Amino acid sequence: MIRVSLGAVVFVAAFALFVACAAPGLYWRDAGELSTAAFTLGVAHPTGFALWCLLCKAATLVPVGEVATRVTFFSALGGAAAAWLAYRAVRGLAHDEPAAAAAGVAAAALTVAGVTFFRAATVPEVYAPTAAALLLGVLLLVRAVDGDRRAGIALALLGGLSFGLHAHLRLLVGPAAIVVALWRLRRGDRWPLVATTALALGAAVVAYLPLRAARAPAADWSDPRTLGGVVAHLSAERIRHAFVGEMFHRVGAHLALFARLAEAQLGLPALLCALGGLVWLCANPRFRALGLVLALVLVGDALYSAALNPMALDDLQDGHPTALVIALGAGAGVLAVARRLGRRAAPWAAGAMAVLLSVPAALADVDYKLGLGHEARAWSDAALAEAPPRARVLVESDDLAAGTTYEQYVAGARPDVAVLVRQHAWDRTETAARLRRADARAVDESAPLLWEPGLDPLPDPVTPDVPLYHVPAHGGDEALPAARPLAERVAALLTPARDPTTRLIECEALVALGRAYLAHGDATRAVALFETALAVRPGDAAASVDLAVVRARGGDVRGALALVDGVIARDPDRYLARLNAARYRFVLGDLDGAARDFAAAHALADHAAAPLAGEARVAVARGDRPAALAKLRAAEQLDKNDADVRALRKELEP
Repeated sequence: MIRVSLGAVVFVAAFALFVACAAPGLYWRDAGELSTAAFTLGVAHPTGFALWCLLCKAATLVPVGEVATRVTFFSALGGAAAAWLAYRAVRGLAHDEPAAAAAGVAAAALTVAGVTFFRAATVPEVYAPTAAALLLGVLLLVRAVDGDRRAGIALALLGGLSFGLHAHLRLLVGPAAIVVALWRLRRGDRWPLVATTALALGAAVVAYLPLRAARAPAADWSDPRTLGGVVAHLSAERIRHAFVGEMFHRVGAHLALFARLAEAQLGLPALLCALGGLVWLCANPRFRALGLVLALVLVGDALYSAALNPMALDDLQDGHPTALVIALGAGAGVLAVARRLGRRAAPWAAGAMAVLLSVPAALADVDYKLGLGHEARAWSDAALAEAPPRARVLVESDDLAAGTTYEQYVAGARPDVAVLVRQHAWDRTETAARLRRADARAVDESAPLLWEPGLDPLPDPVTPDVPLYHVPAHGGDEALPAARPLAERVAALLTPARDPTTRLIECEALVALGRAYLAHGDATRAVALFETALAVRPGDAAASVDLAVVRARGGDVRGALALVDGVIARDPDRYLARLNAARYRFVLGDLDGAARDFAAAHALADHAAAPLAGEARVAVARGDRPAALAKLRAAEQLDKNDADVRALRKELEP
């Protein structure tokens, strides 16, 4: 009779679930770029993920599905490994107790059930394999604390290899591992000396970056051929510079958001059980090392997400280590409670608690888990198909930048089109490489130009289309096309979609069209597009704020205020909603409310001049000219060319 271990069942079940719910190919965000980097053995965005690229290259050789699907299956493998390790970690607390097996299943189930981890294991991403490696590192670290020589050396090797994975592993486990190694060395152990060799051996994976960059692969982020380039890439220098205004800013608010997301995904009972489990581990001398390490990982990940990488909170790209800690803590909590009920009742109680904790998490965010479709590929293919021969496409979003990269360099579509990323235009090496691959000249005024709408101001003139806008070679004030066919084309490419990310992109496309029509003075069509966007994604902040602008211009200031107040009620940290709410309250004569919202807007964006100019206007309305001048001078120090600042200066000039 063949005996199958429960751990094997956990692994196979988790892998099967992830594969069944996986994206059917190309997905949004970084998926296309990462898949291209793996397939071409290129250099991915910081921190490069050298080991991940090598392992995923092996996965792409498996003849199952398209390349992106094979990379997704590697994510599923990492997710299943993390679930199995979570089971093993909790089961290991009491090998001979059936309740520990049930508690281990609870830990594995919670690992799989949370949407942040589930999404990472069902799309081409680095997070699930890194999470498995992180959990392995935690378990090795706990054994190294007890003096296990092999575990310490293995941990050092894993620490070196961590330079080829996401930074989560080395940032959250590395400092504690160094402390433990020094402590064991002080106590007379010699393995920390050998561990340095293992660390260096693992870190040799970093050589992949300059070696592959020298071959000019299709995916070559920042071209790290030199030692300085490698260091800059590993330290994410470009990303840190790009998002310096968001890092270490409003950390408390981001911590609160981080906690709300964890509670929404896993449920309050799971969080309370995890807290109890961590306390139980720390209070028990046998398990104290595990409890303390898990607590350090939890605190470190929360600070990383809130201070270093808050821009990823909304994209399910933060919190994977926290999900693991909560799962292990909850499993320990289940075991602790079950033990108190007696040996006979303990397994049944642990099983019941496992169901009660994991089912709510599994049923939360179902659309994120079951709604992945082919929309990302359709959108990227449509962008390339829209381009005339030998065109240049200026994109801004990660979705189109990564998607078109995958379609061109993996699928082989439209090699004649030069797709350039606008925010990387300063990088002459990347721009030249993309032009060279398309056999395009650096300066060619005859090449058709297409533009992806985004945060940058639209060129003038421009003709909206879907997904890209056309920039005429020669000026002219051409009439815009009818809006309905464009909206219908957006719907044809992106609906019906259950996936909230796809609905967000559909909403963004409709909002961008609405702004283009509004810029040309066509408020009627703009309103129709904004309202269509709100039908796709009710309560969307950008669509609501823009629709409020149109209503305010039409004289319905109270209606405009109601719209932005709804946005603020859902998300108090929306800067533009706060700023416009203050403006609308000022027009309606609510000076106290206007002052409150201008102050809140200034707290959200202390580098912006408009909130200070608004506070100055409130001071003028109250007859406090000295206060108004003081606010105006402060606004001018930030941006003397701001339209509100210039207008107020003219009003206050003697």
